[in-house]
Amino acid sequence: MTEQTSRPQSQHIIQPPRTQFLTNFKLPDVSFWQDDPTTPNGISFAKMATMTRGVIIRAGQGSFEDRVFKTSWRNAKTAGLLRGAYWFYDSRVNPKRQAEKWAEIMGNDPGEMEMWGDFEDQYGGPYGGWRNWFDFMERVKALMPNQKLGVYTGYYYFQEHAAGVRYFAQYPLWIAWYNPTEPRIPPIWEDWTFWQFTSNGDGALYGVESLDIDLNYFNGTEADFLARYNAGTAQATLIAKFGDTLVEYRRVS
Repeated sequence: MTEQTSRPQSQHIIQPPRTQFLTNFKLPDVSFWQDDPTTPNGISFAKMATMTRGVIIRAGQGSFEDRVFKTSWRNAKTAGLLRGAYWFYDSRVNPKRQAEKWAEIMGNDPGEMEMWGDFEDQYGGPYGGWRNWFDFMERVKALMPNQKLGVYTGYYYFQEHAAGVRYFAQYPLWIAWYNPTEPRIPPIWEDWTFWQFTSNGDGALYGVESLDIDLNYFNGTEADFLARYNAGTAQATLIAKFGDTLVEYRRVS
């Protein structure tokens, strides 16, 4: 994600509209960076839900929980969005302790999409490298055996730190590739599932307080996306205020 990363590409290039991606489903990922702590507003997931059907939310990093995760997780569900969570792996913290913290935070509501291990750390801590990523992922699997997991990374980063390690191919790939061409992926994967193509999306359009927002393509149409997560229909419970009266209504789509 954009907060603690040092990606190989020095220039963030907004992916221009191209014919071959006009039908691809698109969704954002968010973290505390999308919430301005000096205002009471927070992220408007109701507005986000007018633009997309899903969102991936940062649960935490290292040994701490993202400061707005619980609020975002709850509000995204209320808005009818399909939710995925990601954990920014921090090489300064024991991988098993990170996995345990993540599982503790998710509790009995792991979301509708995958939980994504985010491997892009550049801190140079003692727990770097793929063997520690392996320990992290395996501990999450042991703690949450029914939960699907995925891997977020960049092409050059993965090739530097885990080239040819086929263990990770069992997980779907969420690739960071900020270029105007379809992403290059590590050879252990046959294809990408999500492609983070920009960190410079229109934040206001998606209901966040930051100017920019990460945007991602799903490798398929909206119908494909909904089918993957068994969500042919989604119901959102929204609250509208008319004068002094609060009215609850449900949107089914």
